[in-house]
Amino acid sequence: MLGPLATTRLIAGITLRRLFRGRALWVGGVVAALPIAFAALLDQSHSRTSGTIVDVTMFETLVLAVLPALFVASSIGEEIEDRTTTYLWSRPIPRWAILIGKLGALVPVIAALVLPSWMLAMQVGAQTTPTAASFGGFAIGALALSIVAAAIATLVPKHGMALTICYMLFFDLPVGALPASLRELSVTHHVRVIADMLDRTDESAGLAVLGCVLIGAFWLAIGLLRIRRLEA
Repeated sequence: MLGPLATTRLIAGITLRRLFRGRALWVGGVVAALPIAFAALLDQSHSRTSGTIVDVTMFETLVLAVLPALFVASSIGEEIEDRTTTYLWSRPIPRWAILIGKLGALVPVIAALVLPSWMLAMQVGAQTTPTAASFGGFAIGALALSIVAAAIATLVPKHGMALTICYMLFFDLPVGALPASLRELSVTHHVRVIADMLDRTDESAGLAVLGCVLIGAFWLAIGLLRIRRLEA
């Protein structure tokens, strides 16, 4: 019988092989390139200002919200619907290992797309190099939003990607833009705080990291409970 670590590694390997053989990675690459094109248009349209940095940041945050749906939600949803890893699903293995294996494989891919996109977009649009804090913010956001996507996919596997996109576009992003305490429920808001892109003195990067951790933990608990029930 496969142990938890071996199962996690096997799932991660299978996930990456499928990713590299399919079209999702190419689509993700195109999506990740959009902020660079957007920054180039801004650079041609007007002089570089602090507003340019805000615009590029908002566009990159939008990409950050979409990629977990494209990679994580679709992968987990298909896995649950199709039972493609029949051998693993039929064995008495810890079901959490399947969820963690997927995340372990796909979160680095999302970060590898978002972070270079962020760096190039800032260099093209604002002629500046992003801060280390901003890289950290987007990396933490990639992890937290991937967990959200994974949990939604366990709840509604057949429509996981679509519902994740709806959650990101109609809840996380809009709520994060509100000037109220409700914004603390938004991962993208915390990402902008960590990246030091919000001109606020009443919020700290440390609390924003904690916010991402709490939101991620909440959704991870939902995903783990759900996947156990699916396979009980």
